[in-house]
Amino acid sequence: LFSILEMVMKKFVLKIAAFCLPFIGLYLFNSLMYDPTEGDLARLAYLYNNPCPRTEIRSQFQLEKKYHLLSEINLEEDTQFDVLIIGDSFSEQGKLGYKNFLAHQGLRVLHVDRFISGVNPIQTLIELSNSRIFERVKVDYVVLQSVERSFNQITQDLDFNATLNLDSLQKQIKKHENIPPKLEVEFFSDALFKIPLSNLQYLYSAKPPYSQTYIFPSSRPELFSHEPKNILIYQEDINKLDSKNNADQTIHSIEALSKIDKLLKQQGIKLLSLISPDKYDLYYPYLSGKEQLKAPLFFSHFNAYPKPFSSVKAFEILQKQIASEKDIYYYDDTHWSPKGARLIADAIFGIISDKKN
Repeated sequence: LFSILEMVMKKFVLKIAAFCLPFIGLYLFNSLMYDPTEGDLARLAYLYNNPCPRTEIRSQFQLEKKYHLLSEINLEEDTQFDVLIIGDSFSEQGKLGYKNFLAHQGLRVLHVDRFISGVNPIQTLIELSNSRIFERVKVDYVVLQSVERSFNQITQDLDFNATLNLDSLQKQIKKHENIPPKLEVEFFSDALFKIPLSNLQYLYSAKPPYSQTYIFPSSRPELFSHEPKNILIYQEDINKLDSKNNADQTIHSIEALSKIDKLLKQQGIKLLSLISPDKYDLYYPYLSGKEQLKAPLFFSHFNAYPKPFSSVKAFEILQKQIASEKDIYYYDDTHWSPKGARLIADAIFGIISDKKN
């Protein structure tokens, strides 16, 4: 009886092993070939091959942190800064972000942490303006940054009467824990199959169903280091083209910022708007076979409408530099690189210097 049971168990183990080995092999292959810690576009595309990883570009820069975070200062004491920055992920690039390049030019820079500014930094700035925070934190300028693809949407339903309670803000800061996201591929997840399947589908499709990244042929490989033959674009850059290209929505957004400008002026603060261009808009001229794609029109509408506040000409500055310098945006990411961040910091510094003079 024992020998029969032993034989049955051996057969069972062999069958389980035969069943599991392909999955284990696939998991090991994915772990070796796919790096989810690089740029967001490569991660969302499940790419095995990343010819120009973000970390390679970042490693070329070393910069000491000179800016301050709102969470770091004592809100019960009076403080003075030249610039307060509030925005989305384009303002959250740490030591290699435009806020730190700006601080290295001698300005006192205060950045509103992302966990405070939340999903709608424009609404958060309204609430800060209606609170007592600027009685404590004295600033000359506020840089209000928003990524282009979200700008016309997050301005639609703003509450100009909302305020932020400083006691609640202090409690929020004390309770906050910075938990890094889990990016590794888990064995028991659908990504195990999505990764190889997406890489196969990219052989004949610009965007497989499981991916959030379009891959278009490039007419100028020299746009990025190692001269890749394609350009990666986030799907939302394209999905939101109708909203981005809508002139009426853009005018509504500008009018919303004009109201914020008025709120800030009452407290002696000047507003600088910074719209971070979508990668699609900047690199559109270099996409091969773009005849079937809609042309981006947002900045032509935004620039044509008069504004009572100053705006950083980010699109024009970056578009000009892309034609002559590599890696203004990351190849594998939606964001501008440290090169792009430095250009933006220079533009902000120029505006502030001109106003002072």
